[in-house]
Formats: sequence, structure tokens, C-alpha cells
Amino acid sequence: MLRIIAILFIISIFIPLEFYVMVGSVRVEAYRMVLGLALLYALFNLRDVLQQADLVDILLFCLVGIVFASFWQNHGMQKAVESTGIFAIETVGAFYLARLFITTPQRFYWINQTFIALLALLTVFTLYEAFSQHRILHEIAEKLTGNHALDPRLYTYHYIRSSIMRATSLFAHPILYGTLLALFFPFALLLVVRFGSLNYTSKLVGITVSMLLTLSSAPLLALIFQGFTAVLVKFWYNARQFWISLFFGGLATALLIEAFSNRGFFGILISYLTFNPNTGYFRILQWEYTADDIRENLIWGIAHHDWTRPYWMEWMGNSIDSFWLLLILQHGLFALILLLLACFYAVFHALNLVHHHHDQSRWMVSAWIVSFMSLILIGFTVDYFGKLQPLFFFMLGAIGWAHYYPFWNHQAEELVSASDSTNNSSTNKLRSNDKT
Repeated sequence: MLRIIAILFIISIFIPLEFYVMVGSVRVEAYRMVLGLALLYALFNLRDVLQQADLVDILLFCLVGIVFASFWQNHGMQKAVESTGIFAIETVGAFYLARLFITTPQRFYWINQTFIALLALLTVFTLYEAFSQHRILHEIAEKLTGNHALDPRLYTYHYIRSSIMRATSLFAHPILYGTLLALFFPFALLLVVRFGSLNYTSKLVGITVSMLLTLSSAPLLALIFQGFTAVLVKFWYNARQFWISLFFGGLATALLIEAFSNRGFFGILISYLTFNPNTGYFRILQWEYTADDIRENLIWGIAHHDWTRPYWMEWMGNSIDSFWLLLILQHGLFALILLLLACFYAVFHALNLVHHHHDQSRWMVSAWIVSFMSLILIGFTVDYFGKLQPLFFFMLGAIGWAHYYPFWNHQAEELVSASDSTNNSSTNKLRSNDKT
């Protein structure tokens, strides 16, 4: 049953966003229905959930509670139940689908391989879309469903650079498509490094080409962060104190910049983390003009209320281009702290156990750490809306097996060793009896 749900989830990620139905004010897409089934499965198998539970589980349930209180405070009980239900499906449902299904490195390998293969197959359509300036997959989906779900601005000259249209493929935005490609890039790269076959190489090339054709800073920033994280993973075990000192030194520097710079630390960070100056300027404005809303609604946030900004910024829309900024704006400081703690706990728990793994699984754990750490970091400049939010929580749950798998291996080795010792002892005893 769970394997079927996992397969359906992967398929649903690649269903164009035009395929949806409206149930009241709720937009129902295939991935939400699949994750609803996953959440029900987790509830019916609560014993398995509790057996694998750790700090991440506790923090996520607290997060859902904070989100419910935020909606209740801002919109009343009915809205709180509806909106928190959707939030729980996309977060806890995705997390437990991964946590309960991916229990071995073999399943982790299969999940990543499947995503990589499907993304590589899209390369042909991505090339056509970018160079013909024709969003063919979305237009076919629109004709089949009658739904126009893609932002009309994506068809304008703003998304054409040097005669190349920024590719979206099956997804809602080039940033989402590029981030999804970057998410599986470390695994695809390590497959080539480890096995070097033509099949794996062609998939890596396809993913790389598609990333470039999104013409987005998000995947390129992700690759930069992945490079730094790969160094961290490589030398963490032997230089842990150095990395901890480096982290606190960086934190102190950030606080000094925030205190004495007129732009502040995040303003400087965002201006350099976006390759398009206009995009960087808009994101700085978002951080500046949401600050008063965050200050005045620090505990419960503003939920789905609009954030305040000058009249001349109304043309920019109400979207927020930062996953972490949107979280604290909508649901308050504690929601941000809970999710960041869950993410960093999962990363550093896996990081501390990397050296316990056998070589057959160590590289997969390393790939996850590199990938997920980049997701955390680029979340400051990208909002994980649509299908990317459930994928974020799916990947958070996808590493649960790595926390106990090396100890299972160690126990298995001890059993084999004990069995060999017993057999050798019995053999020696038989030989001694024969001599007698």
C-alpha cells in the first residue's frame, strides 16, 4: 500500500498544475490527494510512527499546532480547520510518506533514481520550450483541462533573455523547476563519480542543461551552497571544532553587520545572492516592508492577511520571495524557530553519523546532506510554493533511515561474528572429540 502511495506521489509531482478541481475555496491537485492518503496511512499506523519518532517529529507537530493557532487568531475556527488541514497534508503527510516508506538505503536510492530519470526525460521538452519560446506542455494541459493556471507574466518578454525563454517545463515557475533540478543534482553527480556509466552521465548532463535553461539564480546558488556543504561533510568528523568556531564567528559577523550597516545583513545578503539587480531590489523591499508586520504580530503572524506596504508598491503584488520570511510573517517567530530547529537537527544528526555508515550508503547520506542544506539556505531568497513545499518536507523525512541503519549493520555484524565464533568453537570441539 505504502509503495503505491509513494509511486503516486512521484507521478503527481510531474502532473501539470492545470490539472486541478476546486472544492469550495480549496484547490485540489493530485499531489494533495496522494498526501492526504499518506497522512491517513500514518494515522492508522501510529505505532510505527511512534517507534521512529525523534525530535524532528515533535517539532513538526508543534509547528502544526502553532499554524492552527495562527489561523484561528487571524481568521476564526472554520478557516483554521481548513487551512491547517491543507498545511498538515503538505507537511506532515509528505514527511511521514518519506519517513515510513524510505527505511533502507535501497529505497532511498530508488526514490532518487526515479526522480532523476523523470527529470532527465523532460530535458527534450525543456530545450524546445526555451529556444522556440513555446510553453508546449502547459498549452497542452490547458487544452485538456480548460484551466489557465500559469501566471500570464510568464509569457511576456520579462521571461525572455537573449532570445531564450526561461523554462518552466511542467511546473509553475522557472525558479521552482530550477530548484527541483538542483535538489537532485548532488545525487546525480555522485552517481557519475561513483559508477561513471554512460546512463548516469547522460542523466546528469540532462539535469544540468535544464537547470541552465531556467535562467534562474536559485539553482546556481544551490550549486554554490552545495559545494561549500560538500567540503563541510568531507572534513566534519576530523575538524568539528573548527566548523563550530567558524559558524559562531560568522554569526557574530552577521550581527555586527546588522547593527552597523545601513542596509543590514539580510539586505546585503539578498543583494549578492540574486543575479538580477531588479529581483534583488524587490526582495530587499519585501524584507524592509514586512518588518513592521512581523514586529506587530511576532507571536501569531498575519496568516493570510495582506502585508502592509506603500501605495506605490501595490503593483508588485503581495507575494513574498522567501520561504523563511513568509513563514515568520504568516505564522510568527515560534513557527520559524521550530522548523529551522527541525531542519538543522536532521542535517547535523545525519552529519554526525556519516562516518558510521558503510561506503555503500555513506555517499547517499552525504548527497542528502548537501542537497537539503542548500534547500535550507536558498529558502532565504526563494519561496517554496506549489509542489516544492511538500517536496521540502518529503526530503526532510527521507533521511530517517540513516539515523538507525548503521547501528542495525553493526548489530548484524556482531551477530555474524558471534555465529562464526560459535561455529568455530563447535568445529574445534568436534575435532578434539575425533582425536580422542
